[in-house]
Amino acid sequence: MLSEYIGIIGAVAGSVSTLIVVESIRHIGGVKFFLRDIRFKYRLNSSFSNSLYEEVKQPFRLGYDLDIYNCGSIPRLAHDFSLAFYKGGSLVLKANPKCDKNAFNVNPRELVSVSQVFDMDDLDNTLVGITKIVLSYKTSKRRNRKFVLYHGNPLYPDTGKKA
Repeated sequence: MLSEYIGIIGAVAGSVSTLIVVESIRHIGGVKFFLRDIRFKYRLNSSFSNSLYEEVKQPFRLGYDLDIYNCGSIPRLAHDFSLAFYKGGSLVLKANPKCDKNAFNVNPRELVSVSQVFDMDDLDNTLVGITKIVLSYKTSKRRNRKFVLYHGNPLYPDTGKKA
């Protein structure tokens, strides 16, 4: 009795397994971040014209441009951006950057350019000597991901003295 339907059962099992494999392959891939440009302004004696920092003694400004690429076959989302500042291995400050949008929808095989800015009036010198800046974000599946923006020599404010 079962031998009469073995061909039909095999065809259905083959179709279902093909559907499962194709759907799982479609979800492979994700969002990749590429740093295009990073800019620092950290000054003790500031005299910025046309700036928010007219009265501030120690402004810190971090600006960066990112390219976000979706190498998958389905649209992906990057949202809830935050910056973490480190001195050596210890976390000094965690804050959110300013941006036009809080979430970026990246279509398959598409590149999205993003510019974000972080401003801080560093009156208590918390950012003196930071060696690493990490950008954190969440994906479509609410997973936390990290991208290193800066890792190098300690950042110190410009004293305004010229050698």
